[in-house]
Amino acid sequence: MRAVLLLCLILPLSLAQAQSLQLQPYAFQARDGRSVQAELGTVTVPLRHARPEGPGLPLRFVRFKSTSPSPAAPIVYLAGGPGGSGIEAARNVRFELFLALREVADVIALDQRGTGQSDPHPDLEQRWAIPLEQRMDEALLTTTVKKAAAEASRTWATAGVDLGAYTTEESADDLEVLRKALGAPKLNLWGISYGTHLGLAYLRRHGQRVDHAILAGIEGPDDTWKRPAHAEALLERWEVVLRAEGERGPGLRPRLAKLLKSLKREPRTVALTDPAKGERHTWRVSHFDLQRATFESLRDPATFRRFLTLLPALEAGDYAPLAPFARQLREGWLGPMSLAMDAASGVSPARHALIQREAAKALLGGSANPGALRAGDVPGVGDLGESFRGPLKAEVPVLLISGTLDGRTSPDNAEALRPGLSQAAHLVLVGAGHDGLFQSDPRILERMKAFLKGEALRDERLEVKAKP
Repeated sequence: MRAVLLLCLILPLSLAQAQSLQLQPYAFQARDGRSVQAELGTVTVPLRHARPEGPGLPLRFVRFKSTSPSPAAPIVYLAGGPGGSGIEAARNVRFELFLALREVADVIALDQRGTGQSDPHPDLEQRWAIPLEQRMDEALLTTTVKKAAAEASRTWATAGVDLGAYTTEESADDLEVLRKALGAPKLNLWGISYGTHLGLAYLRRHGQRVDHAILAGIEGPDDTWKRPAHAEALLERWEVVLRAEGERGPGLRPRLAKLLKSLKREPRTVALTDPAKGERHTWRVSHFDLQRATFESLRDPATFRRFLTLLPALEAGDYAPLAPFARQLREGWLGPMSLAMDAASGVSPARHALIQREAAKALLGGSANPGALRAGDVPGVGDLGESFRGPLKAEVPVLLISGTLDGRTSPDNAEALRPGLSQAAHLVLVGAGHDGLFQSDPRILERMKAFLKGEALRDERLEVKAKP
């Protein structure tokens, strides 16, 4: 029965059907209980765009109609992840942004292929785990994830999943099908994190169809694998922040270095109880566990400040406060879309060599890319190659948004794109992390609306206050 249901979601498709559009009235309700009238839409795209007569895949989206008498090109929201749902983003913390941008144009919350309501395989995630009692290092994590990915790929293939269809290029071509179905001469792109990776792919493949692009938390064409040097630079920025706030003593980096050296010499143990099963475990906290916990905390100022409160206990030899990190560090889930997208985007040989050199001397080692896999590690997934990852040129207006305390997507990623973007402006949010790139200051939305209305913006630095 399950196989039948999956087949119903991947249907034979003609080129005409690929550009068909279904819309129906939809009472959209946000998580906080507020509601607004919208439209629920479906457009069917080829599973493989090179085979337009082959199987099709329905993509679903919510359209919030513009309040403007003369709306601009539709604004399409591209969620991060990969694997994030655009519809759920609109339902949660970004609800106000979606409503506000209606002042400019129709705003579309898209569930990309393989996500949310556009996922024909919603129940096929595979879990991987490393026993808490085992001493974890980077090699063990990579081997574990690679083995889990190979097993998951075989399971998914049996269930009818075409992993090779989940690439950023296929998803970019989905946007072009959506544009045609909407009857829009151009699109405005609004992406964050992985959504910028997708937006840049659309710019490369269909740049003449882009009116404006707002890209926040940049993941460039060759940024899927993160640079350890960016995390090192962020730790240095945090030292400056903490000194300015009056902190005295040896400094953040020396404190972390001392803890890591101690753990490398001798792991610590923490007694844990599984809240679901009531089972007791002894977590053997390794040097790599602390490297990863530090890196994961750097995502956003709020999470890193919470991590900093743990340091005095760790320095006293008490690692129990680190227990909430245990499951996050030692287990995870693999989904078809997210695994395949990242593996297909991969990493160039030059960047891979750079990452290895940086990791060898970085305080946090290889924690920036835990268990990262390439196409050859995932059966059924092909590498998109250097034509996908190479330098990008575009002549459309692009607003790049970065946070100086973003531990996921460094402002350097945005600057690396500048040579190929002839009409780019960079809005740098001083004090913002990865989760504060749109809503940490009301001036950000003001800049976004002005940009989408055609105002030429200049490079700018805004001081913002991160939430505690």
